[in-house]
Amino acid sequence: MQHHWKLVLPGTIVALAMLASPFASAQSSGNFTANITTTQCTINTTGGLPNSGGLSGGSPDHTILDTYIKTSSGSGTTLLIRPSLVTGLFNNTEVTGAMETSANSAAVVVTVTLDGKPVLPATSSTPGIIYDQRFQQLSSNVFDSIAGCSMNNTCSIDLIDSTLAAHSFDFVAPNMSAGLHHVQVSWAFKCTDSMGNDTPCTTAYTTNTAGACAGPGEVTVTQTKAFSQSSGVQF
Repeated sequence: MQHHWKLVLPGTIVALAMLASPFASAQSSGNFTANITTTQCTINTTGGLPNSGGLSGGSPDHTILDTYIKTSSGSGTTLLIRPSLVTGLFNNTEVTGAMETSANSAAVVVTVTLDGKPVLPATSSTPGIIYDQRFQQLSSNVFDSIAGCSMNNTCSIDLIDSTLAAHSFDFVAPNMSAGLHHVQVSWAFKCTDSMGNDTPCTTAYTTNTAGACAGPGEVTVTQTKAFSQSSGVQF
């Protein structure tokens, strides 16, 4: 006869938020909390429209989790923080006789802080982890060779690229002290123009713009301990 056992370790915290409202109640050992929304990104897949390839739904720059976690005492206490997120990127680059090169980029960056400080592998110099990023450039030198293009500037080539993808990443906070700790998880959209300068990400999805989208997503926070036979967390 086979026996099946389920082992539950004391002092384990699991906190979950899905595209959460910014504040959740304080957590103590063994508690669980969830805030959920079904908002998600979609792509307009109908070709030939002014906003073909455009993103809709999802959420703008957003704090997905803002809560307090109570950790237990003892050597090796570690928080594992895992934000999982669907991301969307949009790039539209058009070249004409008057502008023969066009480029832009879009990115979704996730930031996790513990008591106001970035959580590994993020650092103070690079506090966010890139979940998705795309640079797109389109160039052409044929317009001067086509009759009427250089004279009337009526010729153009337009490239649109849209992507949805799902990602997750483990942030590790080792050697936690006992007590109440402030955990914050957020994402932000980063876009650049043809010159590489930061620019607001588009919500119109028109010519020569870049945009981003996020959702749905979740964050899990687990309190655990490093294996006694291991050397702990390596970084």
